[in-house]
Amino acid sequence: MILDGTTLFFLIFGALTVGCAAMVVISKEIVRSVVWLAATFVGVGILYIFLNSEYLFLIQLLVYVGAINVLILFGIMLTKRRMVGGDACEEYEQSIVKRRRSK
Repeated sequence: MILDGTTLFFLIFGALTVGCAAMVVISKEIVRSVVWLAATFVGVGILYIFLNSEYLFLIQLLVYVGAINVLILFGIMLTKRRMVGGDACEEYEQSIVKRRRSK
């Protein structure tokens, strides 16, 4: 079986896309997981180019990488999440509340 350049690049980008999709699941940090998800979306878009579907490539980049990923990142940033060791600002706020109550 002889692989030409197009088939070889298709297989490489397919493997990279699957690897990025696996990293979405494996990653423990949610922000890094979203970055891997964006890389997966870009990889799928590149695969659309190889399949001669330029329109789907543009839609993939504009809608999924642009809109959906930004929406997920805004949801993460606007949601208050508790850190494992506690937040320094939260500890500072609690110390202020304790001082006010003691007065």
